[in-house]
Amino acid sequence: MSSKLVPLSGNGLSPRSLEQMSRPMQRQATREIERVVTQGLVVNTREQVRALLTDTALQNAGALSALEEHLIQIAPLGASRYQHIVDAYALGAAQTIARW
Repeated sequence: MSSKLVPLSGNGLSPRSLEQMSRPMQRQATREIERVVTQGLVVNTREQVRALLTDTALQNAGALSALEEHLIQIAPLGASRYQHIVDAYALGAAQTIARW
């Protein structure tokens, strides 16, 4: 990764600041910058995936709840079972998202 690709301005740093450092300091600074940028990308990707999982879980919980309501209308004796199954899905999905 080139230091010129990393937006450093705003903190008083710029690619020119790196150029003014000794070679060993440039290498050390560049490695540290790459490490920080990499960590940021990993955290960002993780949050994006977590949001996608949440969206999917919400969509599924809504669809299952609608199905539960429909089944209660056509076979009301199963109401407690339907609710238990949908609640179990929702709990499992929430736990998966919390662990992620």
